[in-house]
Order: sequence, then structure tokens, then C-alpha cells
Amino acid sequence: MDSRTLSATASSEHDTGRFGGSERLRRFLTARPWILDSLFWALPVTFFGVLTAVSIAQTNVVSMVPSFVQIAIAVLETAPLALRRTRPLLSSSLIAAGFLLGVLTMTGPNLGIVAVPLTIFSTTAWGSRTHGRIVLGLGLTGSVMLGGWMYLVLLQSTIGPGSRPLEAGSYLLLGTVVALSAAIVLIAWLLGGVGYRRRRELESIWERNRLLEQERESETRLAADAERMRIAREMHDVIAHSLSVIIAQADGGRFAAKADPAKAAEVLETIAGTGRDALAQTRSLLGFLRSDEDSGRSAAPLPGISDLDSLVSDLRSAGLAVSLVGVETVKNDLLPDGAALAVYRIVQEALTNVLKHAGSGARAHVSLQLDGDELIIRISDDGGGAGGANGVGGAGAADGGVESGRGHGIVGMRERASLYGGSLTARPIRSTGVGRPDGKESGPGATGRGDSRRNTVARDDSRRDVPGFASGNVPGHAFGSTTGFLVEARFPLSRRLSTAQASDDAASALAAVVTPDDGETEGR
Repeated sequence: MDSRTLSATASSEHDTGRFGGSERLRRFLTARPWILDSLFWALPVTFFGVLTAVSIAQTNVVSMVPSFVQIAIAVLETAPLALRRTRPLLSSSLIAAGFLLGVLTMTGPNLGIVAVPLTIFSTTAWGSRTHGRIVLGLGLTGSVMLGGWMYLVLLQSTIGPGSRPLEAGSYLLLGTVVALSAAIVLIAWLLGGVGYRRRRELESIWERNRLLEQERESETRLAADAERMRIAREMHDVIAHSLSVIIAQADGGRFAAKADPAKAAEVLETIAGTGRDALAQTRSLLGFLRSDEDSGRSAAPLPGISDLDSLVSDLRSAGLAVSLVGVETVKNDLLPDGAALAVYRIVQEALTNVLKHAGSGARAHVSLQLDGDELIIRISDDGGGAGGANGVGGAGAADGGVESGRGHGIVGMRERASLYGGSLTARPIRSTGVGRPDGKESGPGATGRGDSRRNTVARDDSRRDVPGFASGNVPGHAFGSTTGFLVEARFPLSRRLSTAQASDDAASALAAVVTPDDGETEGR
């Protein structure tokens, strides 16, 4: 490091210390305004007041009090200016008492009389409105008393040898002094009112800034809490699903390794793939918590509706019999990215709960359906689970979708749906089952009869193996079980995209009318 660098560093440290010291001094004096008021107001005014009081005491023949009393009165008239901002009403009261004593003892005013307009201004500006009115009354009363003192002094010329009566000019002089004194008092009071309003406006601005700062801190804290909750939900879904698949695969692979080593190798590949996907999603989520200097990283895209096929495939490889219909009918742009992620997580959570809680041999079915301006997602299973807990609802799910205390699956799914204006219900169901081409039902409760209400789906070959969601007045699921469970989520479609889609449909209809095909032309 060369000498210029050392010199610049030393200069910077010196400036920092200097400005830091001046800032500390400013804060110290701001917290104690009586120090500046004593140095710049009370001390000089008191000095000149006492100086003139001493000179007047040597020539004053009207007052009969000693000189030291006149000096003490002069100090009382001016020294309270040190309290003009900290205790304004007390300062004005002491100054008013000093001038009252000066009139009663006939010592008369001195140069310290300038303390009167100063204290009126200070009390009005730094005190309350009531304090301002009080000092205004005291000032006007003092103006009248000053005129009375001058009248008594003028009366001295009418007593004794060589006396002469007061002339009209003397009365004019008295009126002028009183009016001038009252005008000075009134001007000082008005200027103090301006200072009072300005001070209140500044205090109001400071208070608004303080409230805005508190509100900003609260919003930041709430946003951070919401982000933590969002990341916690995402981490729960990713880790819980991945670990459930890995555990199921590991249990199956342990038995497959003895009978079929090739099958065990496939199981290990599935475990590795599931782990890599979970790791990629975890890195993507935790990447948002990193510093800005890592913003150039490439984050893995979050899953959506188009990834449901991959999700179902993973669960099938884990041993869960699950079917999926309706994904091809849902376009990617019908829902915002966040809502599409919520749909994926709801399906993932529900199927993971089936895998963990529905028991061995349980089957699940997922369907997506567009109904007007809503997307309906239904996840159902035919498992009873251990202890009577239903599969889709998760551990502890009870009737109505309310959890009894061990898990938070339904609550978390409902929160995800509500974030994007949707709703979610979870309940036990009893259904008619999936229709079959021969007109019979597939569930254990199927009767084989040609009931028109219960086999409507089965008679339509174009909708084979599509679950019928009806069983009396209770919506059902894909299996003829009385112990199944259904999770149903509804999401509103994007209004803007729905409008655009309607416009496209209208344009297509218009094109069909303008350019009909050959069959339509021949029909006409």
C-alpha cells in the first residue's frame, strides 16, 4: 500500500470521526434544547437587561427599592428564556411576574423588555393552543400596565414647584406606546401560531412516516411468513411423496431381489429417478432463498397439470393401482402457473395418502373435468386404511374432510385451493363404480342388472371405464365400495384466457359459416 493510499485512508477515518462526533453533538443538543436557549437567548438578553437596569437604578428617583433588587427583577424578567421550549408556559409566567414587579416597584422597563415578544412567540409555537391564548392575554395586559407606568411617571411633572398640567401630546404619547406594545404582542402571537401549525404538520408527517414504516415492516414480515409457509408446503409435498414412493419401491425390491434380480434392478432405477426428481424440485424451491448473487442459476421448472401422467406412472411403479382420465382435455393455459402447481400438489398429496394409508390392494382414480368456467379434479380410492382411516383423506381424516389431529393433508390441500379462488371437499363416498362394455358394473356391489340410472355410463362405448359419480344423493368414485373416500377440488379458470378461447371459438364458427364444406353445400 503506497503513501497516497495510506493518506486517503487516514483522511477518510478522520472525516468519519469528525462527522460522527458532530452528529452525536447534534443529537445531544436536540435532546436538551435548554442548553442552546440558555446560550443564545437567555444569556445575552439577561446581560443587556441587567446592564441597562444598573444604569437606570443610578438615576431613578421614582423607585425606592435598592439597586440589587432592581438587578434581581431584571434577571427574573429575562433569565426564564432558557425554558422557552422545554417549559414555555412556566417561562412566560416568570417573565410576566418579573415585569409586574417592575411596575409595582416603579423600576420601569429596561432593555430586557425584548423578552416579552420572544416568550409570547415561543409559548404559542411550542406550547398548546390554550397556552398561546394565556400569553396573549398576559401580553395585552402588560401593554396596558406599561401605559399606566408611563402615566405615573408623567404625573411627577404635575407635582411640586414648577408643575404644569399634562398636555394633549402626553396623552397621545401614552396611547401610541400602548398601541405599539399591543401590536408587538399580537404580531409575536401570530408568528407563534404559524410556528405551532408548522410544528404540528411536521409531527403529523413524522407520525405518518412512523406508521408507514411499521406497516411496511408488518407487510414484509407477513410476506416472509407466507413465503415460508409456501415453501414448507412445497417441501412437504415433494419429500413426503418421494419418500413414500422410495419406501414402497424399497420394500418391493427387497423381495424381488430374491426371485428376479432384473426386476430388482428396475426397482433401483425407479428409486434413483424418484430421488433425482425430488432433489431437483428441492433445489428449485430452496434456490429462492439464496442471495442475489446466485440469481444466474437455472431453476428447474415447477410441475403442473401436464406432469400428472409422470406422477401416476411413478405411483404405479410403487405398486398403487391408479387410473387417470381427462388430462388431455385441460390446456396448459387455462390455469395460471401457480394454480396448475396447486392442482399437481393436491393430486400428489391425495395419492400419496392412498399409498400410505389406504391399505394393500387399494385402487385410486383421478379425473379432470371442465365444467363451465371451473376445472373439477376428483381423486378417489376404494381403501379403508388402518383403523378405519380412509385413503385419500390421509391419516386421521374423518367425515366432512376434517382431520382429527394426526395429519394436515386435507387442511394443506384446502389452503392451496383457496389461494387461487378454488375450494376443496373431502368425504367418504359410496358409488356405482366404473361401467363395463357388457353393461355390468365393476365394483363388488354391482348387481349385473340393466338399471338405466346406474349403467348409463356403461352403455356409452365412447366413455368406457369412466367413473360414474352418482350413488343416490351421494357423489361417488370409480369403485363399488362403501368405504372409499373422495377428494374434490374446484378451480376457476383464468377469465382472460377463457375470453380469448371464446373469441377463438367464435372466429372458428364464423369461418365455418363463411366457408362451408361440400357436404353442407350439397345439403342446402
